[in-house]
Amino acid sequence: MLSTPRFERSIRPIFIIGAPRSGTSITTWAVGQLPNVQTMPETSWIAPMSTAAHLAFGYGSSRGRYSHLSNVAYPHRHFMRRMGEAIDAIVQDCFVERCHRLYGDFEANGELRPSTELESTAFQVRHSVDEPKQRWIDGTPYNTYFTWALAQMFPEAVFLHNLRRPEDVATSLEGFDKLGADPLALVDGLNVWSSHTEAAWLTERALGKRRVYRLHFDRIGSDSEAVFREVAEFIGEPYTSDMLAPLRTRINSSDVDERRADNLERLAKLEEFRRCQRLYDDVLRTPAGDTPDADAMETLRTRFVDYTAHHPLL
Repeated sequence: MLSTPRFERSIRPIFIIGAPRSGTSITTWAVGQLPNVQTMPETSWIAPMSTAAHLAFGYGSSRGRYSHLSNVAYPHRHFMRRMGEAIDAIVQDCFVERCHRLYGDFEANGELRPSTELESTAFQVRHSVDEPKQRWIDGTPYNTYFTWALAQMFPEAVFLHNLRRPEDVATSLEGFDKLGADPLALVDGLNVWSSHTEAAWLTERALGKRRVYRLHFDRIGSDSEAVFREVAEFIGEPYTSDMLAPLRTRINSSDVDERRADNLERLAKLEEFRRCQRLYDDVLRTPAGDTPDADAMETLRTRFVDYTAHHPLL
C-alpha cells in the first residue's frame, strides 16, 4: 500500500487462556477491580469473529485486481486490526450500557446508585464514576484456540495463562453438575485440559513472556497478594488491594478438594492421565522465553488457518 492507515493505539485488552476450571472467573473479577480495566461476562463471540474476519478477508482478496481488498493490496494484518477496533467499540458500548443498568445515570448524577444485582461489594463493575475503565479482560477459555488471530486483531493485547494441575481440572469438570452445567467423565476432562494447556503453552512460546504471563492456579489461594501484584505489573496497571476482594468469596466451586484423593486412584490407571502429567511437567520446565518463537507462531497460524478452512461463512 502507498498509504498508511491510522490505527487506534489505545486498545489493550487482556485475554485469559488455559483450561476451564483454572480460576478464569475469579481472575477476571480480580483484574476487573482495577480502575482502568472492565470486567465482563465471558464473551463467547470474539473468537468466532476472528474466524469470520479471516474468512471475509479471503473472500475480499480472492480475485486479485478484481477483488475489493486485493485490488489495492490491502494487507491481512491491517484488516484484522480494523476488525479488532470494531470489536473494541462494541465492548465499550456494552460496558456503558451495563453500567447504566447497574448504577442508573451515574455520569449525570456524579455518583453510583446502589444496585440489587451486585449483592457483594467484592464484585464491583466499577468503584467510582471517574474510573477510566478503558481496557477490558476476557476470561473465555475458548479464546485459547484463537490466540494467533487475537494477536493480529489486537497487537497490544496481553495474555494470562491460568495453569492448573490436570487432575484438578478433570475432577472439577466431573463435578460440573453442581454448577448447573453438564459434567464430564474424567477422561473427557483430561482431554479438555490437555488441548487447552498445549495451545496456551504454544502461545507462551509464540508471543514470549512480555505478552504472556503464566498464573499458577495454586498461587491464587496461597500467595494471592503477591501474584496479583505481579499480574498488575505485567499488564501495566497500578496494583490496588481491591483486586483481592473477590478472592474472599468462593465462586463456581465444584468441591475438588473433597474428591481429589479418590480420583487420583482412578486417574493413575489411565494412560490419558500419564500423558497429561508428561505435558504438565514439560510446561513447568519450559516457560515463555524472552523473545517470541517464530516456529511456535507459525504453528499457531497454521492451526488457525486449518480451522477456518473447515468453518466457511458461505
